[in-house]
Amino acid sequence: MSPTLSFAESRFSQPLLGRRFGAWAFITFAVLALMATWAIYWLTPMISDDFNYANKGIAWMSIKQHYLQWSGRLVSDTLSSAMLTLAPGWLKATLNTAALFGLVTVLTALGAQLAGRALRPSLLLLVFTLYWLVNPHLGQTTFWLVGAANYLWPNLFNFGFVLAFIYYLQKGKPSVITGLALCLLGLLAGCSNENTGIISWCLLAYLGLRHFQRTGSLGSWHLVWLLCMGLGVAVLVQAPGNQVRAEVFAHWYDQPLLWRIGEHFGRRFPDAILRYWGVILVLLIWRFTAGPASSESTRRAIRLLIGASLLANAILVLAPNIPKRALNGGLMYLLVALSIYGHDLLAQGQRAIPMQRSLLMTLGTCGTLWLVSSGLMLRSYHGTWEQDQVRRAILADAHKHQRHHVKLPKYFFLPTLRSRDRFDMHFDPKAMARYFRSKAVINEYAVNQHYDLETGAPPPTP
Repeated sequence: MSPTLSFAESRFSQPLLGRRFGAWAFITFAVLALMATWAIYWLTPMISDDFNYANKGIAWMSIKQHYLQWSGRLVSDTLSSAMLTLAPGWLKATLNTAALFGLVTVLTALGAQLAGRALRPSLLLLVFTLYWLVNPHLGQTTFWLVGAANYLWPNLFNFGFVLAFIYYLQKGKPSVITGLALCLLGLLAGCSNENTGIISWCLLAYLGLRHFQRTGSLGSWHLVWLLCMGLGVAVLVQAPGNQVRAEVFAHWYDQPLLWRIGEHFGRRFPDAILRYWGVILVLLIWRFTAGPASSESTRRAIRLLIGASLLANAILVLAPNIPKRALNGGLMYLLVALSIYGHDLLAQGQRAIPMQRSLLMTLGTCGTLWLVSSGLMLRSYHGTWEQDQVRRAILADAHKHQRHHVKLPKYFFLPTLRSRDRFDMHFDPKAMARYFRSKAVINEYAVNQHYDLETGAPPPTP
């Protein structure tokens, strides 16, 4: 890759931090982040739709049936089943940890590429902490395995493809092997998630058109890549299963179109944008303390990514239900915009000094909040891991004694910084029974205290 994407930060020795201190701070934080992330993945039990996708498996007929009868997310659904079926716990934790840090690196590098600057480790840390702290539902988009397969991994494919597309748009023709690999990545990016797939394809088509208008040419590989991603999007959105699934939400589609539009933009859309308040606040602080971006092209790139974030939420007007995890895509575009702005401000010579001070303050605040958040999550997720041992022991005992009815205590979360740091609590008794090869009827009951193998299952909450 070009020096623009070099990991070395040419001006890491900021006036407020010595080079040695800055390097050690970066390494220490990175190691802590890796360890905490891996541990939380390791501690997250099988939950919610994990059992359904483990039961589905990766046989062609089950993949086809799922595509025809429920969802067009071939990549996400198959990835979920593959990891749940084939990968041991340590490998799943390792793969998802790598995906998270890969995504953060891609988002930051994409901002550096669009700003025409070298990738700065300080902004890499900031993007990571903001991803963690501002995520509309961190537990469901990142640490729940099926959620990660539907949001974390698709974002990695999507923005990784965008980064490669723009890099070769600026730098020239790729090798044949690279070109073919990006064809595959384009298919994966297009066939993973609806709103980010569509918005990113439109974004790349626009950038390709602008490049053609400026230079009078557009490489054949870029046209092929757009075609591959467009094909992936078509496979995703035209899936017969989407129509079957829509029947579950007939009450929404029975409403007049104008009512649905008003409901979305009057209530759901503003709520979605407010979920990104942390990133918006950082952008505003930088604007008032360090000034605007240095060039019109950079300002245009920032506006383009902010617009993509808005569109990613606007397109959800088509969705009958918007869980908070569905707002994750809009956050990704906003983080790229922040990366563009930060890289540009830090490269403005003497004008960069206010930005360096502002960045240090922002990193200090976000880093402290991340330490609190990750510490509380480790404690809470360790608690649910202990509770999962109790639940599994109850199921094993019921299977041994051939009981026909099993009652499991629900998970009880110890405090976390945000309620949405927790994993999904949906319970599917039939899928769980099938997974454990049990003929018993399984139910859950609420509890109001932590429990483990030593204390045993608590009584139901009165």
